[in-house]
Amino acid sequence: MGRRSVEVTPVVDELRDVTDLWCEARIDAGTSPEVCSRTVADGRLGAALRRPGVQAFVARLDGVAVGYVVTTDNPFGLTATPEATIEQLWVTPSARRHGVAKQLLGAVLSAAERAGCEHVVSNVPTTSREANRFFARLGFGSVVTRRVVPTALLRRRIAPASAETGLELTRRRRSLRRRAFVPSRPA
Repeated sequence: MGRRSVEVTPVVDELRDVTDLWCEARIDAGTSPEVCSRTVADGRLGAALRRPGVQAFVARLDGVAVGYVVTTDNPFGLTATPEATIEQLWVTPSARRHGVAKQLLGAVLSAAERAGCEHVVSNVPTTSREANRFFARLGFGSVVTRRVVPTALLRRRIAPASAETGLELTRRRRSLRRRAFVPSRPA
């Protein structure tokens, strides 16, 4: 039996396949189906996919959508030349190990070369051992660690500590030390 036919096409106007696959990928990663549905219904995903510099491709195995990749142009990356950045790459579990991801990467590579990019960058979750191994086998190397923080948390962390907050912290520490140190009484 031969390899099944994989067809990769750019996403132009019809977002149905990529949004369905995106929801499946998010649910697979632990996001609730309600959150995924709301993101699609609100139009946020469609708006993100239609931004300038964003390109998506869908892979079909025997006519059925089984994977997608979303890329962005990155003219100000870590190199002197423009880069193509793979923001998301996902293949349904049943279609893995059939060459789908490589076909998607082939489409990304062709688009990157047409755009004059000399590098392709991929954002891979550190917790995804399988994805990290896949990209490493293809020659992707680790260049940076990308850390993410909610804006509210960062705001709290960089806010200057007020004198009152500092004094309160000192009082708490002294109180804890006093409680921890209880001298033994002679019998």
